[in-house]
Amino acid sequence: MDKVILTGGGTGGHLFAALAFAEYLKEKGFKPVIIGSQYGIEKEVLKKYPFEYYLLSSKGIAGKSIKEKLKGAIFTSKAFFSSYRLIKRIDPIFCVGFGGYVSLPVMLSAVILRKKTAILEQNSIPGKTNKILSRLVDIAFVNFPTTAQYLKNAITVGNPTRIKFKNIKRKTKDRITIGVIGGSRGARSINNAMVELSKYELNIDVIHQTGKDDFERVKKAYRENKKSWQVFRFIDDMESFYASIDFIICRAGASTLSEIACAGLASLLIPYPYAIYNHQFYNAKYFKDNDAAEIMLDEDLSGKKLYSFILSLSAKKVKEMSENAKRLCKEDSCEKMFRVLETLK
Repeated sequence: MDKVILTGGGTGGHLFAALAFAEYLKEKGFKPVIIGSQYGIEKEVLKKYPFEYYLLSSKGIAGKSIKEKLKGAIFTSKAFFSSYRLIKRIDPIFCVGFGGYVSLPVMLSAVILRKKTAILEQNSIPGKTNKILSRLVDIAFVNFPTTAQYLKNAITVGNPTRIKFKNIKRKTKDRITIGVIGGSRGARSINNAMVELSKYELNIDVIHQTGKDDFERVKKAYRENKKSWQVFRFIDDMESFYASIDFIICRAGASTLSEIACAGLASLLIPYPYAIYNHQFYNAKYFKDNDAAEIMLDEDLSGKKLYSFILSLSAKKVKEMSENAKRLCKEDSCEKMFRVLETLK
């Protein structure tokens, strides 16, 4: 059975795209091997998946202090030598990088060992690492069409998602159900605004993923404000989650946007303000420009603002945004990536 190496992690966005492609390759008869970081979300998540995986001592550098950058450089150097030995031993037929700090040492090792290589840039504005790697790897896959201008050998394929969207069927309900997620680790500012929102009278249901740090606090606030809104630390079954809601309030990470597009969900996007190169704002702007979402900046976020926004939502508006979101879906991204990788020599 031919092996392939997929690398990426640090956050759920990079990791879940890699896992989605791994599932596709497994169905095709390949054996995916995933390489992540000891310091990312993958340390816990990969235990739940039936894939061979390795965790390297790789740390991020971008946006860090000088001291942290020096530490990161040392860890990345160690990760490079570890990944070089791994790739040489595993001998994969190709290697694909899905982003995150662990991708750099792994993909550099793959290039030096002359493996077939590709990267996926999920965001609208690529980071320095992928700009460098795009000049070295065979192919740079991109999620947003507008990103192709920044990278060499770029092909637009969309973003692999972990959801089987054909199974999503929403039931007609008496009132709207709003989903709230702030990424795999939650978002403090969104959680705070939702706590404030729970003080208002609203005829809505809410399903809220808070992340582990704010779970008890948010749950307690909803109870005190007599809201029967559902609260979860983390939601594993995203397919059921998307099927249960009519509208979503969330960050604008690339993987989240790919999923809500294919789930046909209207959204209020709150870009993470500290994202490198402000890429979440430009991700969100692409959806806003296609009338699939509205944007609220993190600095403007409050319970009062959310209350006014929800009151302004009409069934017609939600329906139109949902249909426009569905048009942005690229369900065949895994297939497109695989076809291109097959042609590499």
